[in-house]
Amino acid sequence: MSTLLDFSLGVATGARGDTLSGAQLVDAVTSGTPMTAIISPGATCVLSYARSGDNGYRIMLDVACSLFLSGGEQGQIQIMRVLLIQPPDGNCVVTWPANVIWPDGMPFVDSRSGKVTCAEIMFDGDSRYYGRRIFG
Repeated sequence: MSTLLDFSLGVATGARGDTLSGAQLVDAVTSGTPMTAIISPGATCVLSYARSGDNGYRIMLDVACSLFLSGGEQGQIQIMRVLLIQPPDGNCVVTWPANVIWPDGMPFVDSRSGKVTCAEIMFDGDSRYYGRRIFG
């Protein structure tokens, strides 16, 4: 049987060898999902999964934009939340990543001024991405 956490050296060491101090462990448990803001991404925007756990992006569009995915840790189910925010002039068409499976259909991105669209993309821990619209 493997140990999930070993605190013998004053740090938590996980089964995969990752270490966190006590303060880092508390921060990781209580901090929520990290969100990265991308302002004016241009025509392409690459969204990467975190090394571990879930993450999110707040994308403030400036022009039509194609989104691309990278990453996802083998053996981990990971969730990425994506907020797309239209600029004051609106009209930014978004192209979703081609490698995402959308069981309920690809989300419509409202291109009117200031509109927000939110979607969630899950990495299945193996090799596939699944997406769904949350709102917008």
